[in-house]
Amino acid sequence: MPAAGAPPSPPPGADPAKALPRDRREAVVAAVATAVGLMAGTLPTREFAGPVLRLLGEASGVSRVYLFDFQRKADGRYLVTQRYEWTAPGISPQIDNPDLQGLDMVVAGFGRWQEVLLRGEPVVGEIAEFPVSERPILEAQQILSLLVQPVFAGTRIHGMIGFDACAPREPWNGFEVSVLRIAAQAWGAAVLREEHDAQLRHMQRMEAMGRMAGGVAHDFNNVLSVVGGAVEALQGNGAAPVPTANDRYGRILRHALDQGRGLTRRLLDFSRPDSGQARELDLGEMVTRALPLLRQAAGSQVRVELGRTPAPRVRIDPVQCEQVLLNLVINARDAMPKGGRVRLEVGPDSGATAAPAGAGGRTLLRVTDNGPGIPPALRDQIFEPFFTTKAARGGTGLGLSTAYAIITAHGGTLRLGPAGGTGAEFLISLPAAGPARPRRARAAG
Repeated sequence: MPAAGAPPSPPPGADPAKALPRDRREAVVAAVATAVGLMAGTLPTREFAGPVLRLLGEASGVSRVYLFDFQRKADGRYLVTQRYEWTAPGISPQIDNPDLQGLDMVVAGFGRWQEVLLRGEPVVGEIAEFPVSERPILEAQQILSLLVQPVFAGTRIHGMIGFDACAPREPWNGFEVSVLRIAAQAWGAAVLREEHDAQLRHMQRMEAMGRMAGGVAHDFNNVLSVVGGAVEALQGNGAAPVPTANDRYGRILRHALDQGRGLTRRLLDFSRPDSGQARELDLGEMVTRALPLLRQAAGSQVRVELGRTPAPRVRIDPVQCEQVLLNLVINARDAMPKGGRVRLEVGPDSGATAAPAGAGGRTLLRVTDNGPGIPPALRDQIFEPFFTTKAARGGTGLGLSTAYAIITAHGGTLRLGPAGGTGAEFLISLPAAGPARPRRARAAG
């Protein structure tokens, strides 16, 4: 029996070099079936990508198979970046081609591709028959014909799988295109499963950390109460018109106590988030009213902008919502010590950036800045309690985790926008207001 991920073996006595072209129909079906089995398991994308692309490439007799990620920017543009690639012997790899990293499809002359793929349809054919605007990049890679299938994770386009033929081959036929479409659909399902698994693990960690933070806060508060009583006694026992050493030490202790109590309050805010005094409101109007406070928090070197389009009303505690906005704006300000721009955009959520919308739809609040962005190595930790890159400046690591807990408590989602480009992007999606009270966060402990 061949090892998992190996291409299907030809019949006994057959010439492997000729078996696949002669039986391409059967070979592609067998390869797709094996690939779907790999993607339906528990392997993460980075582990099944190589074997799957090799299976599909060898069975279809092409020169190169690859996957590109789609990254949708705040202005609606799509950038594509090559993530994985398989190449046949003697074919030049393109995985390190800088022209294929963060490529704007429209600017590069591939606006037609973008429209076709977003409709869920493949791009297929001979390069000589493609529009002139598309040929330079393709001909530079010596591609003669290709097939590109869209990859959707739920209703959101995740990327595209491409098959390049750099040598003459039989024209793509409808059956082959349809079967390879199954592989693209299975890849999208695997991506969606991986995202849901990550969300579940994050919620479980948040729940555990919430319980721990609540216990720490209560124990810490008890200790602070004892210390506070001792400070009161110290200041009350040697009071005199002229300051004494006791007075000076008492003031130092009082300041430290105030800081400790502030940390306790933040721990409790994180460990016990709920829907508070939630009420129905227009999120765009609420953000507009909060702008003066946000601009003051951002400082004179950071410009805070707002864009609004009509969107469903939501149900949220305005005070807690303001706290979330402050956390995000201050986080952006700290990332741009030399100044920059923060933009808040409120509008309807089409479902491309959040969980599927319910009957009433969803409202999206997008917060972006033009700072250095979030390093890929930190993206999975950014909402973790107590994780901070600002420890030397007094950061507690509770700002973003508390914001996450608040939004979750109101039935919404808070996540990072796609990686790539410059700046950071946070996406808050809230369900339309309804008669039901927003659920309590699982992290409530």
